[in-house]
Amino acid sequence: MRNALGFAGGLSALLLLAGCGSSGQSGGAGSSSGPRKISVTITPAGCKAKPSKVSAGPATFSVTNDGADRVSEVELQSGNKILGEAEGVPPGLSGSFSVTLHEGTFETYCPGADQERWPFVVDGGPLAAGTSKAAAAAVGRYRTYLEAQTATLVARTRAFTDAIRAGRLADAKRLYVPARIPYERIEPVAESFGSLDPAIDARAGDVPAAQWTGFHPMEKTLWIKGTTRGLGSLAERLQADVRDLQRRVRRVKPEPAQIANGSVELLGEVSKSKITGEEERYSHTDLDDFEANVDGSEAAYESVRHIVAARKPALAARIDRRFDAVHRALAPYRRGAGFVTYTALTAADTRKLSQTIDALAEPLSHVGSIVVTG
Repeated sequence: MRNALGFAGGLSALLLLAGCGSSGQSGGAGSSSGPRKISVTITPAGCKAKPSKVSAGPATFSVTNDGADRVSEVELQSGNKILGEAEGVPPGLSGSFSVTLHEGTFETYCPGADQERWPFVVDGGPLAAGTSKAAAAAVGRYRTYLEAQTATLVARTRAFTDAIRAGRLADAKRLYVPARIPYERIEPVAESFGSLDPAIDARAGDVPAAQWTGFHPMEKTLWIKGTTRGLGSLAERLQADVRDLQRRVRRVKPEPAQIANGSVELLGEVSKSKITGEEERYSHTDLDDFEANVDGSEAAYESVRHIVAARKPALAARIDRRFDAVHRALAPYRRGAGFVTYTALTAADTRKLSQTIDALAEPLSHVGSIVVTG
């Protein structure tokens, strides 16, 4: 499960793409040379953007941390929706994210600062009318992928929950991983569906125990208690939630930048947190999740690759090679249609996987400034 705050209520009015880059001077309206620069310095007092009022258009937020030990991230928010963020920015380090700004009132949010929320205003501006053919092609390609994966999710979850309701423990455990895979593949946009993400995918401790639903409480009962008893209501709720997700996917309007943003963020989550084995802590089927996450990240990137290749062909080729490297790194652990249990990996194995994923995330992060102005 990704950040439960997510993009509640559907996709935001901003087009997102996280990207790594150097900080720059804040500027005026965007131009063909790239997005305007907006600087955000994290201090113990807060994270005011400079400038804090701009006109609509492409923008890159360059984030630096000036001695704020308690704060390591900045989010651009609209209400309770995260529109862009730079995470893991401790003192002395920097990060960035790129967005296409639309008119509205927003906030920069830095949890842990003396003042956590700072106003950020976007006036109307000369945004290009309509959507480019390249962007439309990207959206269409990724929408098709999302719809196919959610259809598979509904069907496989039905088989999984039917086995639970019928008390077929061995079948339920066998069907758990196939049901999880399509959800893990669409995680680049999982936050777009607000509370459905934690409802389907929360791990123990992510939400209050009384609100813990979805795959993982059933995983715990199946593997730790060795029974399907008492899971009927959770099975019904999960099936209803994935059907709701399928309906929402049909209405969602993804943007090229948001698609690619999710691709980068998901790889970061795999490398930094999922690599610990926390995702499938009872079944230890984490490598199946890893591959599904990489597949989903690659599908998201492939939907915008034509934009990248047209502008930065060397970067596109480099990203292709890094995706291939991740698939090769996973191959030694494959067993039949799945993988060895995660507990079979050594510390050196997990370190190598993490490094390979990080090596992919680095060039992929540069797609931000390309797609956000496309």
